[in-house]
Amino acid sequence: MIQRWRALSTPALIAALIVGMGALLAAASVPAQDSGYSSRNPNRTSATVVLENEMSNIRSSNAQLGARIQTAMEKLETVARLTSEDEKEAEVDSLFFTLRDEVYSVLDQLDLNSDFADALNRAKEGTIVLKSWYERQPPEYPNRDHSIAQLERAIQEYDIVDEQLNQSRTLAQEKLSTIMRQHRVILQEMKIGKVLEAIEAARSVVSGLHDITSAMSVVEEKTSASLESSVPISN
Repeated sequence: MIQRWRALSTPALIAALIVGMGALLAAASVPAQDSGYSSRNPNRTSATVVLENEMSNIRSSNAQLGARIQTAMEKLETVARLTSEDEKEAEVDSLFFTLRDEVYSVLDQLDLNSDFADALNRAKEGTIVLKSWYERQPPEYPNRDHSIAQLERAIQEYDIVDEQLNQSRTLAQEKLSTIMRQHRVILQEMKIGKVLEAIEAARSVVSGLHDITSAMSVVEEKTSASLESSVPISN
C-alpha cells in the first residue's frame, strides 16, 4: 500500500487526499432522517412532531372560538341597539296595539254620546210615554195596572242597564290601561333577556379562548419534556 502511495506523483497524491477528505465531510454533513425522533435521543419525540400531533386540537378550538365570537358580536350589537325596535318587539307592539284598537272600537260604540246610548235613552222615553198612556186609561181597562207595573220596572231597568254599562266601560278602560302598561314591561323584560344572552355569549368567547390556551399548554408541556430529555453532545 505504501509503495502504491509512493508511486503516485505529488499532484496525484494531493488530489487523492482532497477527494478522500471531501467524502468524509459529505458523510458527516448528511442530516439524520426526521422520523419523528430526535437525532440526539432516539427515544425522544421531536418538538415538530409534538406540534403536529396537537395542531388539530388547536385548530378545532380556533374554529369554535371564531363561531362564538361571531355569535357574541351579533348579540352585543343587539344590546347596543336596544333603543330601536327589532322584529320581535314590533310583533309584540302590533299584538298589543291591535288589542287596544279593537277594545276602544267597542268602547266607542258604548260611549255616553254613542248611538247606542242615544237609542237606550229614546227607548226609555218611549217606555215612559207608553206607561203614561196606560195610566190615563180607566181602571177597568184590561191589564191596566199590570201593564203599568211592568213598564215601571222596565224604566228602572233602563237606568240599571245604563249604570252597569258605565261601570263596565270604566272597568274595561282601566284593564286596558293596565295591559298597555304591561306591554311596556314585557318589552323591557325582553331587552333584559337580550342583555343576559349577550353576557352569556361573551362568556362563551372567554371559555373558547381558554380551550385554545389549554391546547397550547399541552404543546408547551410536551415540548419542554422533550427538550429536558435531550442527551448532551459529548466533547
